[in-house]
Amino acid sequence: MKPLCDAKLVDTEVSVDTIMKKLSSLKEDKAAGDDNLSPRLLKAVAAEIAYPVAMIFRKSLDSGSVPTDWRTADVSPYLKRK
Repeated sequence: MKPLCDAKLVDTEVSVDTIMKKLSSLKEDKAAGDDNLSPRLLKAVAAEIAYPVAMIFRKSLDSGSVPTDWRTADVSPYLKRK
């Protein structure tokens, strides 16, 4: 698949340590996302998956495209009361 533009985020750093910190700081009592993986599971396997996740992010940024599964989202409006 051809990227929509030639611009790349080469200055964005994606490190294994950053991924580890983000996974380790997940709140375990929250609901699973679209991938159906619970935060408790992601937190438990953070050390094992941090490197592969970092490589996927790096490849995505380098190629200028994202995996198809990442393009889906369930968006719900959140109405604030005045």
